[in-house]
Amino acid sequence: KAVVSTQSTGIEAQVSQSLYVYKCDNSVITVKGKINSITLDNCKKCGIIVDSLVASMDIVNSQSVKLQVNDKAPIVNIDKTDGCQVFVQRATGLDTEFVTAKSSEVNICLVEENGEYNESFVAEQFLTKFVDGKFVTELYEVVG
Repeated sequence: KAVVSTQSTGIEAQVSQSLYVYKCDNSVITVKGKINSITLDNCKKCGIIVDSLVASMDIVNSQSVKLQVNDKAPIVNIDKTDGCQVFVQRATGLDTEFVTAKSSEVNICLVEENGEYNESFVAEQFLTKFVDGKFVTELYEVVG
């Protein structure tokens, strides 16, 4: 358990630990080492820099947050969040699964070895229609 009270703080993690960050505003938290999981809940304008996660990174009920994973994160869950940028390393981040729900302005940045990155957005709009006896949902693409 760690209490974050300043705008920038560092935490030395252990694989058996989990971190829960609640109502943090305008802060950057650096987690060194491998940690089991991190939850960012109801935070605004915050950043999390983490070396490695065993289980998941959860971002819920938050606004304008950034996540940087320096090594591995098997799953990143983003729920009820507006404005989220996730930076993962090309060497280790291609296996990360991203689960989003009720969120907007979510971008995933794939960081190259030279520090440059390619940014991709996560779709927010879908089209559901009845096809061949069942409902089918697909990405809704706006042309124009």
